[in-house]
Amino acid sequence: MKRLLLLVITGMVLFSCNDNSTKETAIAKNSDWTYQNLKGMAKTVEETSYTPDSSGNIHEMDSCCIITDEYDSSGYISASSKKDSKGKVTETTSFTHYEKGQMKGITNTKDGKTSSAFAIDVDKDGKYSGARELDSAGKVSFYYTGLTEDDYGQVLSGTRHKADSTVDGVFKNSYTKGMQVGNEYTDSSGKKVSTSKSELNEKGDVIKTSSTDVGKDSTTNTVKTFTYESYDEKGNWTQRTTHDEKGKATKVNKRTLTYYKKD
Repeated sequence: MKRLLLLVITGMVLFSCNDNSTKETAIAKNSDWTYQNLKGMAKTVEETSYTPDSSGNIHEMDSCCIITDEYDSSGYISASSKKDSKGKVTETTSFTHYEKGQMKGITNTKDGKTSSAFAIDVDKDGKYSGARELDSAGKVSFYYTGLTEDDYGQVLSGTRHKADSTVDGVFKNSYTKGMQVGNEYTDSSGKKVSTSKSELNEKGDVIKTSSTDVGKDSTTNTVKTFTYESYDEKGNWTQRTTHDEKGKATKVNKRTLTYYKKD
């Protein structure tokens, strides 16, 4: 149920290895390399965002974000950090996994203090059976039941409950070969409050997203398109531009990737 915390809460909607060389073996279907459409054996992915100028060219780095994800040699994410433009780490996330790679726990920190966490259970067959969202004090704020998953170990659906056991809502996700292409969330009254869809290119990269968020008094529809200006030798993108529904460039993201060495 990789990134369920992000997929459900925002979604509507996430390493330690001293030996830098490893044999390249068959990649598990439930690896984060698969979910993130990463080719090769990525060790780290550092992504920096920039605000473009009126011509759509890189202008200045955003003050909030340099995000670095770290992966173990089997392709499972182990840590993620966010730095500001001055290099100060503002947020971190650590990930733990069960023996066969299923996500076990997620811990988020902000300014050095735990801000939230996620604890995930599997049954005797290794299938996801439940999960709990924890607040900064370690108390359950929400929990999940009725989880289903596909052949890639991606969670397809489930019910989110408040701590008092009342239903908060039901989510459904859809995927193409392990990569998310759709999501919807329905509240306890049966009202669909958010949906999102993604279109992929032949490389498996997202080229368009469409989302709808229904508020109490208004509905917001957002359409974004993405173009890719460069790729590295492994076939992973290294520069991407985001455009709004009118085609205006709103953000440029650059990535630097490192890889495990083959024996």
